[in-house]
Amino acid sequence: MIYEKLEPIEELVAKNDIGAVEALRQGRSQRARYKPPYVRSALMLSGHRLRHLNRLDELAADIVVLNLEDGVAPSQKPMALRLIALFLAETDTIRSRTVVRINPLDRGGKEEIAYLNGVVPDAIRVPKIRSAADVEEALDLVDERIKVHLSIETKEAFEALSSLRVESRVEAFYLGVLDLLASMGLPQRIVQLHNPTMHYILARFLAKASTLGVLPVSFVYQDYTDTEGFENWCLLEKRMGYHAKGCISPAQVEIANHIFSPDEEELEWARRVVELFESDPGCSGFADEELGFVDEPIYKSAKGMLEKFSD
Repeated sequence: MIYEKLEPIEELVAKNDIGAVEALRQGRSQRARYKPPYVRSALMLSGHRLRHLNRLDELAADIVVLNLEDGVAPSQKPMALRLIALFLAETDTIRSRTVVRINPLDRGGKEEIAYLNGVVPDAIRVPKIRSAADVEEALDLVDERIKVHLSIETKEAFEALSSLRVESRVEAFYLGVLDLLASMGLPQRIVQLHNPTMHYILARFLAKASTLGVLPVSFVYQDYTDTEGFENWCLLEKRMGYHAKGCISPAQVEIANHIFSPDEEELEWARRVVELFESDPGCSGFADEELGFVDEPIYKSAKGMLEKFSD
């Protein structure tokens, strides 16, 4: 819990006193930083929900996405932006990588980026992009210290996946499946566990993102009360090769973290990678009959996995 008493801030929000909330922050940027070595869960948190923001330092999600877009009424967005900035500045410790999901660039997103450049979250998530040119525009606007994440939710972006990582600051793609289906003219009823079209969408998204070296985050399962349904999707996606899932509740985070944590076989792979890589002090990469080609990024990933999950 960040604030023991939220009442003073609640009163400012009730009066829509944006200036007073801004004054509380006093121009400070995000204080606490954490980069998980292995991302399993990305929890969506509404930027206007004070009691949710107040738990930023307690969340178990590997990524927390502070949302300014869907679910936040237009009249609430300016205040939500300031509240996000305030709570990021007040948080002393955190166990999540922080991402702010802005509005589309042509619907307030540019102005939100300009403000967030002074807050310096870990990343800014840009929605409704359609092309590499849209990504380049966002990168030009975002401070170089901040990573860029992309919502893949238009048919144009899905078709152009291979071209969207225009520079290394683009580090994650999120599958916005409902908006994507609407963009494609496909019915939302196909979001079923054994639907072949869904399997194709998931497989193509995963393969393209992984080829680019970008983290693929699978779609948010909207029925947060259906924990069995959510678990089944996680199990399917793990078999496909995913290890990160969008979440909208702490219960979903708990399930995703459990399912996507590496098993003993994966940990043994990581131990072998680290052992062989570190056996040669000058090693920059090697080919192994069982492991395949191992370079420094694979070594760092394996080492990070062991640091987080080994006893």
